[in-house]
Amino acid sequence: MTNVLKVMDKLSDYYNSSRKTTLNRMREDPDPFKILIGCLVSINIKDIVCEEILDELFSRVNCFQDVIDIDILELENILYKARYRKVKAKILKSVSEEILNKFNSKVPDNESDLLSIKGIGPKTCNVVLNFAYGKDKIPVDSNTIRIVNRIGWINSDKYYEVERFLVDNLRGEKLRDANAIFMLHGRNTCVSVSPFCSNCPVKDECKRVGVERSR
Repeated sequence: MTNVLKVMDKLSDYYNSSRKTTLNRMREDPDPFKILIGCLVSINIKDIVCEEILDELFSRVNCFQDVIDIDILELENILYKARYRKVKAKILKSVSEEILNKFNSKVPDNESDLLSIKGIGPKTCNVVLNFAYGKDKIPVDSNTIRIVNRIGWINSDKYYEVERFLVDNLRGEKLRDANAIFMLHGRNTCVSVSPFCSNCPVKDECKRVGVERSR
């Protein structure tokens, strides 16, 4: 556990002034509606595109009823830079309808209810629980899986095993900040192919598992 905390402290200090993702910045003034909708929009698109889309979307909708009421073609047009915009528009509407009808327009604050909603998977569920409700959960993405395996903390590509390891070894703000830190480290230094190991702030703690070539 000491090594995990030491690595996370080093990464946190190193990326302290770096720009966090749009979703991570939403934690500063958490709105469960915006965080859930933002997460559904953000899947498989760059953050700068996500931010642009959400700025326009949230100028048109303020609640789940607004998402239901907005014309589907207008919604698709707002999502025009997003991958799978037609699919995402349908998911936004179906999720909004289910939350409106089953949960009286309130985003659930527990895993069971969130995962019961079609269109919400484990990552989106944990984003909501972590960012909106401050719970000890962590959304696990490809950066997180790659980094914890590369450092040598775990040998698994299973989402739930990586999540369990991090939840067992991090607490409070350290856990809630971990997603943003892994995202920044995976994007800037610990990239998937030929990582920048020479400039890595945790190179002395990393076992470089699976790294065949680095810079």
